Amino acid sequence: MQDSIFPLVEFAATFKSGDLPAEIMQITSDLFLDTMGCIHSGSSARGINELKESTTFWGGNEQATIFSFKQKTSALFAAFLNSVMGHANDYDDTHDGALNHGCVTLVPALLATAESLQASGNLNQPDWIKTRQISGGEFIAALAVGLDVSNRLGMAFIPYLHVGWLPTTLWGPFACAAACGRLLGLDAEKMSHAFGLAYSQVHANRQGLLDGALSKRIQPGFSASAGVQAAFYAAGGLTGANNIVDGDFGLKSLYSNGQINQKYLSDEIGTSFETANVSIKPYPCCRCTHPVIDAALSLKADHDIEWQEIESATIYLPPQSMGQIGNPFVIRDNPTVDAQFSAQYTAALAFVKGWPRMDDFTRERILEQKAILELALRFTVIEFEKDKSSVIPVEMKVILKNGDRLQTRIDEPKGSRNNPLTREEQEVKFSDCLDHSIKTFSGADRKNILDSFANILELEDINELIRLF
Repeated sequence: MQDSIFPLVEFAATFKSGDLPAEIMQITSDLFLDTMGCIHSGSSARGINELKESTTFWGGNEQATIFSFKQKTSALFAAFLNSVMGHANDYDDTHDGALNHGCVTLVPALLATAESLQASGNLNQPDWIKTRQISGGEFIAALAVGLDVSNRLGMAFIPYLHVGWLPTTLWGPFACAAACGRLLGLDAEKMSHAFGLAYSQVHANRQGLLDGALSKRIQPGFSASAGVQAAFYAAGGLTGANNIVDGDFGLKSLYSNGQINQKYLSDEIGTSFETANVSIKPYPCCRCTHPVIDAALSLKADHDIEWQEIESATIYLPPQSMGQIGNPFVIRDNPTVDAQFSAQYTAALAFVKGWPRMDDFTRERILEQKAILELALRFTVIEFEKDKSSVIPVEMKVILKNGDRLQTRIDEPKGSRNNPLTREEQEVKFSDCLDHSIKTFSGADRKNILDSFANILELEDINELIRLF
């Protein structure tokens, strides 16, 4: 019997790019633009320069770009470092049901693969790696397929995963193997081995988050690099495990106690796309905090209240969010992570400052904002809706010093499919990201990039767009 992963393997290997609906191609193009902004914003983040110096020290063929740094390195190191930069500010997109950040692994992996396939003068290039040009349409289609693979896997397992598993790094290697495998022309047999080789490299835990460590932002980079390796190794004829879901030591056995929502691995593949359910983040912090921020902004606007009027408040979170952002708020060695992953802090930030921006999560700003720190201590967090596995719903109840009691509930966080960012809001976010890059982008640069993204499906060579950065 074939393993339950096979429908996704076959989809990744055989689905025709031209059969993707126009809506999915547009959504995927928007996600690509958003991710490129996130990558550049992360170039100035803590720890990135040290990682870049390490990759420079280790060296490698100059195959793919490290964005913002005007430097090239091997495809593996480029995929790794661009992924870490994309995740550094927690501004990257999220599938709200799967709790998965798909593009932060996929986009760097695909860019590195596309550049390396066109790189001239590759040292010791084996004959099974064929130099060729990747079109904009082919690139976006590969990204869309990879997103569907990762988010279908996420939805199949999310109700049964221990909260300590990190979905982004668990599903990232499979998604990148699928997407990069398409660019390498893998057939279904080799694609199956690519998935198996990806499984051999899976890692996925949230301990770095709980400890406030920089390793939290590094982990997706391991997944991006793993997926590139899996695709190239499979192209070269290396084999991987086939029974990666149903096997004795497959995903079901090791990660979900034998449980799975099977329909996401089989039903309507190629006709219904989870890519459509990916949210672009409006705020640079954990997606679980977004409905909390939405609730605070809603109460603030609807009742015209100032933060000084708040006596106390209670935030009600579903289990997955409770495990990520419901811990007592404390400032440790990495205040940015502490703030980005705190329901109490982000709620207080929204009440005091309004719409959160990137500058609000710098170490210096967090430590100097005494009003936010004081207000955060007035919030209590309680778990509810224990049958839910998403970031929603969220409820907030506020008691004012005059005795008034206010309450709201968020079922559609900002940025989601039914409450999306406007085109203007997306472009404001993109520009904010470029403002935090170590590379300077002029107004003309930004216009050229946005114009090129608007016509990305007509590009004959994706590297034309890469060069604009």
